[in-house]
Amino acid sequence: MKHSPVAAGVAAVLLSCAAAATARAQTPPPSGGDEPQDLGDVVVTGSRIQQPNMTSTSPIQVVSQEEVKLQGTTDVVDLLNTLPQLFQNSATDFSNTTNPLSSPGGITTANLRGLGPQRTLVLVNGRRLGVGDANTGNPNPAPDLDQIAPQLIQRVDVVTGGASATYGSDAVAGVVNFVLRQDFEGVELDAQFGANWHRNDSSFMQGLLRDAGENVPRGSVTDGRTKAISLLIGTNVADGRGNITGYLNWREADPIRQGARDFSACQLDVDFAANGAATPFCNGSPNSNLFEIANTLQDFQVVGNQFLPWPQNGTNPPALFNANLYNYLSRGNERYMGGFLAHYDVAPKARAYAEFSFMNDRSETQNAPSALFFASNTTTPDGSLLVNCDNPFLSAQQRGVIGCSAADIAASANKALYIGRRNVEGAGRENAYEHQNYRAVLGFKGDVVDGWKYDVYGSYYYTTLQQQSNNYLSWVNISRALQVVNVNGTPTCKSRVDGSDGSCVPYNIFAEGGVTPEAVAYLNGSGTQYGTVTEQIVSGTVNGDLGQYGLKLPTADEGVAIAVGAETRRDALTFKPDRAALSGDLAGFGGASVAIDASNDVDEYFGEVRVPLVQAKPFADDLVLEGGWRHSNYKLSGGVDTWKLGLQWAPVQDLRVRASLQQAIRAPNIIELFTPQAVTNSPVLTSDPCAGLNPTATLAQCQRSGVTVAQYGSIPQCPSGQCSVLNGGNDLLDPERARTVTIGFTATPSFVPNLTASLDWYRIKVDDIIGTVGANVVLASCLNTGSAADCGAVRRAANGSLVAATVAGGGYVVGTAINVAAVNLTGIDAQLAYRFDMGGMGSLQASLAGAYVQKSETRNRPGDPTYDCAGLFGPTCLNVTPEWRHTARLSWVTPWNLTASVNWRHLGKVKLDLNDPNPVLNGGAFNGFNPRIPAYNYVDVSAIWDVRDNVSVRLGVNNVLDKNPPLVDAAITGTGAPNTYPSYDLLGRVAFLGVTAKM
Repeated sequence: MKHSPVAAGVAAVLLSCAAAATARAQTPPPSGGDEPQDLGDVVVTGSRIQQPNMTSTSPIQVVSQEEVKLQGTTDVVDLLNTLPQLFQNSATDFSNTTNPLSSPGGITTANLRGLGPQRTLVLVNGRRLGVGDANTGNPNPAPDLDQIAPQLIQRVDVVTGGASATYGSDAVAGVVNFVLRQDFEGVELDAQFGANWHRNDSSFMQGLLRDAGENVPRGSVTDGRTKAISLLIGTNVADGRGNITGYLNWREADPIRQGARDFSACQLDVDFAANGAATPFCNGSPNSNLFEIANTLQDFQVVGNQFLPWPQNGTNPPALFNANLYNYLSRGNERYMGGFLAHYDVAPKARAYAEFSFMNDRSETQNAPSALFFASNTTTPDGSLLVNCDNPFLSAQQRGVIGCSAADIAASANKALYIGRRNVEGAGRENAYEHQNYRAVLGFKGDVVDGWKYDVYGSYYYTTLQQQSNNYLSWVNISRALQVVNVNGTPTCKSRVDGSDGSCVPYNIFAEGGVTPEAVAYLNGSGTQYGTVTEQIVSGTVNGDLGQYGLKLPTADEGVAIAVGAETRRDALTFKPDRAALSGDLAGFGGASVAIDASNDVDEYFGEVRVPLVQAKPFADDLVLEGGWRHSNYKLSGGVDTWKLGLQWAPVQDLRVRASLQQAIRAPNIIELFTPQAVTNSPVLTSDPCAGLNPTATLAQCQRSGVTVAQYGSIPQCPSGQCSVLNGGNDLLDPERARTVTIGFTATPSFVPNLTASLDWYRIKVDDIIGTVGANVVLASCLNTGSAADCGAVRRAANGSLVAATVAGGGYVVGTAINVAAVNLTGIDAQLAYRFDMGGMGSLQASLAGAYVQKSETRNRPGDPTYDCAGLFGPTCLNVTPEWRHTARLSWVTPWNLTASVNWRHLGKVKLDLNDPNPVLNGGAFNGFNPRIPAYNYVDVSAIWDVRDNVSVRLGVNNVLDKNPPLVDAAITGTGAPNTYPSYDLLGRVAFLGVTAKM
């Protein structure tokens, strides 16, 4: 084959760089000038020391360009999330299948070890990538992977463990470094088309849908079409003294609704009988046709023009609304990218280099139509809506039900109602995101004198967010449209009569079919949010090979190597929602947005040393000691030190043992520091045990949280499975601190040619984690223990509810950012690659990367007991954390210019955290419906055929068996999720066809 063999590519995909301990980097040939250039020494991800034969102390997994093609990747996140070290969940991560109820969106992030995307440092060519989204509603800001063009990737290095001594803040779980293609010559045009091909065959869900009277998706569907075209152009200049490589990339993907899949076409809920028997059913949102007289908990539904006890069948809107039919399962987007990478040898020992990238990404999500969400009106303290008793839309029966007397009617008195009424006459809510970013790097590197090299650069990163939220009802307009009087026989808004709002249109929700298109148009509101993120870096590093001056041990062949440097970085974030978003006027937007305009600065100094101790001796072919230190001085939190120690020992060339100890940090980001306090609805706390006619908590327990005797038994329940939480920043936060340990080995046994293996044990212990204590944890602790701190964080509204419209009015659990939690992760990573030559039949290449999670312990607060999520899933653990997960690929490289490959992705079995005996996890009654998720296996097949020397065709199908994801109770996965987790394949088969032409 003319392109680089798949065998070599696959080996690189799942192997640690350090596994190739016997491979030495090659110095490039002279590139012009009077003397040979020496600018190509290896810089291994995880170190700043340059030298031609360095190996890594930290485990590194490498993903090659060949794997990008074999997997059919047009979005980087889809490739990374197949690696066993990366996780994704609906609460903290962003991907193409992000929960559509999330107000922020339109980005994708990487989450190493499940520690959160904000604890994974993302680099491009070894240099930091800035935060990709300005929305203050995102508590876990991280780089946006959408700005990486897959066709430009040469390889991706994934480093396990802290690397803050080398790169600074955020490298707690590890580093993802995108090494891009440079020195390209020629023209390469690549085009790929893909689609999802799924058969709806879940008889279980189809039965539930039929029982609920819902439409049933059946048969095969082809949807989610993706198209991607990229152009890569490169040329050498000035007789080889320089190169410029430019690229253009376009990608478009169609959206997919949850209603297009039978497993997600309705919300799967489960009723449990006293004996534990489970009854699954299709549920929906009660924010559909629900009216309640404030503080009475008497629920009614509009049938015709009457109030009858809720629920009733056959009405429009129905008693329960199926939101899943509207919710997006996968977002749609269109993306343009372009840029260049260039270098030029301005002198024999000086090279100028530059990078520039641009991205414009437009994506959209949709969820169910807006509603008068129950007890969430932002214009009244208790979230109720006021209806005047002389409203001409009220029937006599309805006036009697809500308690309107003749005097009330004569006085146009108001009655407070809690209303959950779906805008079935309107369209689904839409969030359209446009992210546009620029990144520019300009630097110089070269030799100072013999043995000394320098690398100095400046980078500027700028990204903008323009978010448009459409088809949301306005609480202000709703409140006005419900205040209606009879003017000469015509129902007319009071605000039109008094002149305060001449455009008001009456809203008749008291009779089926009473809502007019004009009323919907009046109520419809939209919001815009605009934000920017900038990151400016100036960094310089000097490398010294002290062996040039004789500084080396007599037992070693190589000299001591050092790297010292300094860096200054400024991060700034601005977010400017409009009035509608700021005020919380948009019904169903998830709470008011908050504005921010802040920055943070840090000055850093660092140094590394590499000391070969013994080399080319019996039982010590190579013994090397490494160390590093960095001092970071933050404008707000002050100075903090990070460091690393590493040891490599190769008793023979076939075996290398490595160990490292590192201290890493994550400094608080701008959103955590400066976000103003605001109330939002959170699926973490789904219900109030003190609410309802028959509260599940006792009066004594509820009194601890602020409930009065009079309120007990008459408190409204949280709407849509989401109670209110007060979020916000804290400028007194300290950096998180992590201590990481890795111990392992790599082997390339000479007695088994073409075999490479590595095994590494790691421990990542993080203290002072910046976050919030879950509102569910705070409330449970208050009810059960009476903790003064926890009960002080429960701020009930005047009616006793945990439903808030404003900060001042109460009705929420305080969840502002603090240094509070601790995590302890331990596990083992295994990697293996083997090539078997078959003579005239070509060769077979086998590779495997596996991750075993030994412990995943969390302590929510100092003094609290820990809980271990290894092998578990559920509402507390959030991540699906199988103890074992792997990917394995087998490729046949034929002598006929064809490579055929099969990939096996395995996720081990997991158990429900609520059923765990640990009291922190145990939610009470045993859940027999979802006690476990069995092991899942996916098979991907692909092939690459070199049609001609300069044309190759690739074809593949991922999840070739079209395996459905596991069905999980929506009470576990959370509101808005498609009855499952994004850890599993949600879209069915993914087929792709691509062509690459080179000139």
